[in-house]
Amino acid sequence: MSDIFPDLSDDQLRCLPSSAEAFVYARCRETLGSRTLVIFSLPWIRVSPHGTPRDGETDFILFDEFRGIFVVEVKGGGVHVDGPSGEWFSIDSKRNKNKIKDPFRQATREKYALRDYLSKTPKWIDLGIQPTFGHAVLFPDLDNVSLLIGPDRPATIVGSRNTLTALDEWVSGLSRFWSANSPVGIGTAGMKTVREIFASTREVQPLLSQAIDAEDREQIRLTEEQSRVLRALGHRNRVVVSGGAGTGKTLLALEKARELARRGLNTLLVCYNRPLAEYLRVSSQDVRSLNVMSFHQLCDRFIRGADEQAGVNLLKDAENANPGLSHFDVHFPHALAMATEVLPVRFDAIVVDEAQDFGEEYWFPLELLLRDQDKSILFIFCDDNQAIYRRVGAFPIQEEPFLLTRNCRNTRYIHQAGYAFYKGEQIDPPPIEGAPIEIIDARSRVRQAKRLHGHLLSLLNVEKIKPECIAVVVPSQSHESFYSLLKEQPLPKSTRWAIEEIGAPDAIRVDTVQRFKGLEASIIYFWGADQMDRERDKELLYVTLTRAKSRLYLVGELLGCQSIVSVEESRPQPS
Repeated sequence: MSDIFPDLSDDQLRCLPSSAEAFVYARCRETLGSRTLVIFSLPWIRVSPHGTPRDGETDFILFDEFRGIFVVEVKGGGVHVDGPSGEWFSIDSKRNKNKIKDPFRQATREKYALRDYLSKTPKWIDLGIQPTFGHAVLFPDLDNVSLLIGPDRPATIVGSRNTLTALDEWVSGLSRFWSANSPVGIGTAGMKTVREIFASTREVQPLLSQAIDAEDREQIRLTEEQSRVLRALGHRNRVVVSGGAGTGKTLLALEKARELARRGLNTLLVCYNRPLAEYLRVSSQDVRSLNVMSFHQLCDRFIRGADEQAGVNLLKDAENANPGLSHFDVHFPHALAMATEVLPVRFDAIVVDEAQDFGEEYWFPLELLLRDQDKSILFIFCDDNQAIYRRVGAFPIQEEPFLLTRNCRNTRYIHQAGYAFYKGEQIDPPPIEGAPIEIIDARSRVRQAKRLHGHLLSLLNVEKIKPECIAVVVPSQSHESFYSLLKEQPLPKSTRWAIEEIGAPDAIRVDTVQRFKGLEASIIYFWGADQMDRERDKELLYVTLTRAKSRLYLVGELLGCQSIVSVEESRPQPS
């Protein structure tokens, strides 16, 4: 097995943008011997004769103890070479053509750039060797490359898929060709020096953004699989769908509502949390006949409509009929029920998300809004463990709920942390490993803000994470002080803090844990986690921890943060 740098795992190989390069990487690792050091994806900057620096990257460099140094450019898919112009094009699986650089000229430039770099490196100069130096181009998806052979493309330096079955022999052929049958390797000292120059003290990993993109693709696939349960429900008109956090309830509720509206049914999609309602509304604004709002927005719309049409103040009537009782939990639903007697608006289908937060008083007016009490459609999506506003009341459906039993949103570490606060039917953990939860430790609130800000800048500038993939959530209590400290931290140009905003582009969302309920983000900073108590705040912790899809950072004092996650789930960040 060859020595290859960077040493990528199979999971990391699958995340590479180029499957062709991943395939060649695997073949190099499997077939080249220990006398060959393979450097993969080496970036370089070469200064032109005019003094202009130019960026470049070499796909593969083979440093061989006995055979020399070879730069190998890899081109996946099909290729088209235009004879009159000499232009090169790639051909994808749909037969689309895209102009590319001449790979042989690329390999030649990269060879000279590497040779120039080594000639100016003291450790290499001290060796005093002049090894065989060559270049080649490998087309791992093509069986026949004979048509690509030309004056500057002799057959020996043109590799195909067949080459990969005898890769070591091909390298020997390159050595003989470029040395006129008198190859000069870099020797034992050269191999040691090359490792010191290119592979000794550096670690190359895929960007966090790439890992998250890969995890996101897997989460989408799992959610699409979960959506098949809707088909399993057949033509049932009244259904309760129950599942833990991350099982896809909100996405299924949205998909069901869109499907009903597209069938021409006047459909209402309603939830408890207003920020979630806004997200659902934006996500479905292209669908006619679909009305999306929170329950209290629904009440307000009907109450105002009754006042405009009949000149009645139904909310005042509800308050007089129920003195001293809850404004939101009794007066609003009572007024909505009375408004149905004034307004003729009815729905063919109602889909309820976050149903665990609906009080018993809510269901009667909702049923009155159905066009046909027996035949109209009512779908209810709920999770008893997320009832952070109230304890779950009785739903107006007697049948047993349909259970969702697989987490398709989080990574395993996040699932394990959040589900420590869950009680109910077993929810299978996701197959995505992810990374341990990290704790950003600092004693004072001001210092915590600065550490969070520094960590976040690294995600934006180094890891290339998009701002809209990140959210900072804080406890509702004293949330304004958290907001103020964040506003003092400057962000890169064109990026801003989005305080209690939904869907803002190029912005990092900042919100309270209660308002963020039902929403999600690829990366979440849970600031103020050290203020939470495992027993007192178990519902809030369950909801908040599971909002993070791929990475979760707890910000606060170390011991307080550690009290809500186990050692296995967490990894403190160095101060």
